Amino acid sequence: MRYDVQVDVEAPAEVLWSVVADPSQWPLISDSFIKVAPVGDGELVVGQRYVVRQPGIRSMSWTVTEVEDGAAFTWRSSVLGIRTDGIHRVVPRGQGTSRLELAMEQSGPLSRLVAAMGGAHYRALVDREAATMAGAAEHRARGDRGDDASPTG
Repeated sequence: MRYDVQVDVEAPAEVLWSVVADPSQWPLISDSFIKVAPVGDGELVVGQRYVVRQPGIRSMSWTVTEVEDGAAFTWRSSVLGIRTDGIHRVVPRGQGTSRLELAMEQSGPLSRLVAAMGGAHYRALVDREAATMAGAAEHRARGDRGDDASPTG
């Protein structure tokens, strides 16, 4: 099973990357994460592990398998005959905009069964993750430009 989400973001790629590349902060911006705790120093490098807890899913260990600094990272979790890759990519679009591309790919002997039983829940979590990361990046970008929509008096 593979599920892809793409969201256009009104923020420069480097701002969006600052959100994507800091998984331990994701529970502060997205209700699709309860906990993301690094094991070790938490630097986003190949081999870094995180303990992740999401709604309706038991805690799982995720290991970073690929990093393209400023652009993408992939992490992997393997449990009970299912390998799940979470792919996170930031694509510059020009004029201060970017695109967030997320993908969840599951494989292994039990992946079809898991997809049939929980696929809708997993897809909803990925959708929420994309929307809230995009929103956090847009908020940061507005703050960086100093043009908050806050009322003046």
